[in-house]
Amino acid sequence: MENRNKKIIQIVIGLAILALLFHEIDYKAVQEAIRGLNLGLFGLAAIAYLCYNLMMSYRLYYLLKKMGHTVGFHHALSAHLAGMIASDVTPGRAGFFLVPYFLKNRTGCNISDGMAAILAPQGIEFILKVSGGFLGLLYFISAISIDISRTLLLPLGVGGIAFLCVGTVILWVLWTGESRSYQLLKRIPYLSRFEADYANLKHKSLLVRRSVSVILIIYFICWLLLAIQWMLMGYALGITQLTLLTYFLLHPLVTILRFVPLTVSGLGLMEGATALMFLLLGVPQGLTIGVVFALLVRLNMILVDCLGLRSVFS
Repeated sequence: MENRNKKIIQIVIGLAILALLFHEIDYKAVQEAIRGLNLGLFGLAAIAYLCYNLMMSYRLYYLLKKMGHTVGFHHALSAHLAGMIASDVTPGRAGFFLVPYFLKNRTGCNISDGMAAILAPQGIEFILKVSGGFLGLLYFISAISIDISRTLLLPLGVGGIAFLCVGTVILWVLWTGESRSYQLLKRIPYLSRFEADYANLKHKSLLVRRSVSVILIIYFICWLLLAIQWMLMGYALGITQLTLLTYFLLHPLVTILRFVPLTVSGLGLMEGATALMFLLLGVPQGLTIGVVFALLVRLNMILVDCLGLRSVFS
């Protein structure tokens, strides 16, 4: 009951932020933007996002194979998409950590092995996302000379520091000597019951560490695919002044707010940050188009992620 009430509160907060945003935007411009949406480019954006999911699924398949599992790519894809649809409706996108559960249901792969295949890469992703967001800030401030307001800097700074710390702690726990991390974690009563699972997670995570170069290459390909998705969505709305480089650096800067567990999947936070950035970047009707853009990107992602609905319930 407590978790249910907490989720309701997070949904209400997200909707309240959206209501405030809609209070500030031009409804006529919203209608014109939606009526003028190029559905062909919207579809191409969905294909770019689907390619991102295919690459992420390949990463899962590759790492499980390195651990000695003979999981088929289609099983990895099904589990990944199920995790993505779960992440779309959970605070901080925590639903993605259900991927090992979906894997176990379909293939019998144990939970700790599945967790090893996603946890360390997620830690790396957190660190790289913060680094990419910082580079984006430097680029927008120095090269484009925009004035980042304190209203935007505060949540970005808090989110960035938090997830840099989370990513660092994840990698420290998984990739340091067992005596160091376990001596700390075994003091937590609940975790002490999972000593065997933790030892297996550590062992398999060290196998994952040997594939860091592959993880990095896949991450940057995925980052590019998401930037392409955003660029195509921008073109679909008639936004032609923003370059692929702008979207490439804007994506980690804005989407880090999707991981802040204040609302469900960053609802309202990402839309607000996108609107402010579009305004600062000189996009005509920046606040209005920014909100419409962010909501359409969210819709685009959910439509593709819905391919995993069958895996959620099977």
